[in-house]
Amino acid sequence: MDDGAGGESAGMNGWTSVPLQRSLGAHGAAWDQLNRRLFGDHPLLTTVFIDGLLRHFGDGGEHLCVYRRDGAIEAMCLLKRRNALVWASFLPAQAQIAPTLVDDNSLLPSLLASLPGMAIQLDLLCNDPAVGSVLAGAAPRRHLLNQALTMKIDLAGSFAGYWSSRSKQLQSNIKKRDKRLLDDGIEQRRVHIGAAGEMVAAVDRYAALEGAGWKGRNGTAVGSTPAQHQFYRDLMQRCASDGQAFVSELWFGDTLAASRLILRRGGMYVILKTSYDERFADYAPGRLLLRDVIEQAFAAGAGGAIEFYTDADQNQLEWATAQRWIQHRTLYRWNVAEALAVSLRAWRSNPQVPEGLAVAVFDHPDALPADVQTFMTKAEKHNVAGGLAWYRNLAGTVYPDNPGLRFYVLRHGQQLMAVLPLRAEKAGAAWQLTSLSNFYTSLYEPVLEPGLKSREMVALLSAIQIDFPGLASLTLAPMDPASHSYQTLLGAMRMKGWIAFEYFTFGNWYQPVNFDWASYLAARSGPLQNTLRRMRKKFASDGGTLEIVTSIKELPVAIAAYEKVYAASWKKPEPFPAFTPGLMQAYAAKGFLRLGLAWIDGEPVAAQLWIVSHGRAEIYKLAYDERFKGYSPGTLITAMLMEHAIDKDKVNEIDYLIGDDAYKKTWMSHRRERWGLVAYNPKALRGLTGLAREAAGRAARGVADRLI
Repeated sequence: MDDGAGGESAGMNGWTSVPLQRSLGAHGAAWDQLNRRLFGDHPLLTTVFIDGLLRHFGDGGEHLCVYRRDGAIEAMCLLKRRNALVWASFLPAQAQIAPTLVDDNSLLPSLLASLPGMAIQLDLLCNDPAVGSVLAGAAPRRHLLNQALTMKIDLAGSFAGYWSSRSKQLQSNIKKRDKRLLDDGIEQRRVHIGAAGEMVAAVDRYAALEGAGWKGRNGTAVGSTPAQHQFYRDLMQRCASDGQAFVSELWFGDTLAASRLILRRGGMYVILKTSYDERFADYAPGRLLLRDVIEQAFAAGAGGAIEFYTDADQNQLEWATAQRWIQHRTLYRWNVAEALAVSLRAWRSNPQVPEGLAVAVFDHPDALPADVQTFMTKAEKHNVAGGLAWYRNLAGTVYPDNPGLRFYVLRHGQQLMAVLPLRAEKAGAAWQLTSLSNFYTSLYEPVLEPGLKSREMVALLSAIQIDFPGLASLTLAPMDPASHSYQTLLGAMRMKGWIAFEYFTFGNWYQPVNFDWASYLAARSGPLQNTLRRMRKKFASDGGTLEIVTSIKELPVAIAAYEKVYAASWKKPEPFPAFTPGLMQAYAAKGFLRLGLAWIDGEPVAAQLWIVSHGRAEIYKLAYDERFKGYSPGTLITAMLMEHAIDKDKVNEIDYLIGDDAYKKTWMSHRRERWGLVAYNPKALRGLTGLAREAAGRAARGVADRLI
């Protein structure tokens, strides 16, 4: 097989593979060419980087897989056999992302089928969503697992602009460290090493610095093994010879206090390694050096970005302008292979929970500590139904005396990490837990810190299982399948050893807004525009008026009008009649209420409940008196509230929430889906029973949903 530009395989289509001998060898030129074409010569995907990994950490079992279309190379990746049935990306610990050059995810199923032997599972490890399309496609059923939360700093603009946008706390901390050094009479010296001839000595200094700290004690420092030490020596020296690597050092007097190994290519900086002298921890030399590196990168101009490829914590995220999850993706050849793999993993699961985590449980929103209540209130900025006001109203009007309400609160020390609102029900001798939601909930989203990892969430799931011995299942819905909370909980369920299914709940129509009302209306269909012109004239001539109620003072009359319209409409009576008035009162107090009413001669004939907050307008309830259908009062109210939301409230998005009703397409241009998760505990009898029913039901229906 020839993986060059031409050769014996140039006319072939599809995937082929060739065993490697600890180097890309003759295939290196084609690899670099593809990396340049697809990913702009990504520093972590060059032949120099990959050959170093193969030379120092390969064992000769690696395969290069190449996809050709009409003779041209379209994709490449490095894989390794784990066992007779499973293959995975070649990924030594020194690689932050896997060597995978794939920009068309439709090629992946045929990759698995092409592998030698009887491969039934392929684990594509450490994929960057900003590099390639391995993670692309609809979120459900992709078998993803969050691996690390990486971050970057966009170098657009100036360092002054960047620094002024950092948190006051970060700016203050750095200023204090500078002052402390000055007060203590410690001389600072910054050194920038870019010459290839000086690189080996710089890497050796770095290795000695890191080896003296906690990584040295744990055996993970650069100098802990000869192979790892030589890998970084070779890599930095070779890249520096092309001007594509440098080392930044911070010295306190004659002592090296901090050092960073950095690759630079095509405007992208990648911080490979960072270390500092722990004896100087009070001066935060690592942070001081980072500030200098960032300032130098801005000064170099030409934009670009600094990529960290780390598993960032909250302290690191203070520096970031963006963050994203590095994820694993697993492909299975057959559904039965999928089921067997997941079941085996569940039985073997024995997750290690990080230290320092604690879980507290509360039975009502009002019982939550003040900082937790604040934490949940802030969640309203992203999702109104995730805030404290929503849960207070839901608990008070739908579940007023329910003993099964639970709010699980996860902390790491004093830092709040997560709040998971649930409801427990007894099923025979077992317990079934569900999200604290019902048919009013358009989006269930537990409140999580942005950097929360699945392995940390396992601590919360373990606390649930302790509270409810014999727990059979946990069901969470409706959720955004692309959200951090969905992926984190899904990963935690898998780590915990529960067997989870994803399932579709409903479609969600919405309208991004980047225009004024006049432009929006002009883009609507001719029949809608004609209806609005005719009905506005008819409605007004017959004494009709429209209003928008926003304040608490107007609510008693407005609620009475809404309830009168609802009772006269085609809709079934509300099973929890206090919920909607409670919602109106809660959000009127916050200034979020937009209650549209249509009147004819003093009689309410139509009503719509909208909630507008933090740039989003959500349409919760609509009804009209069918006796007045000839005026199209619902259409008139929708137009009034649309105009108000777009031109007055200046929203970024209008959301029709639940369902694929045909009329929603008249007003909205975009559709997304909400999904749910149901996880069964295979170590509980009721869990096994539920799992069997779920699997049998899906098999009988022939649905596409599959085991995770």
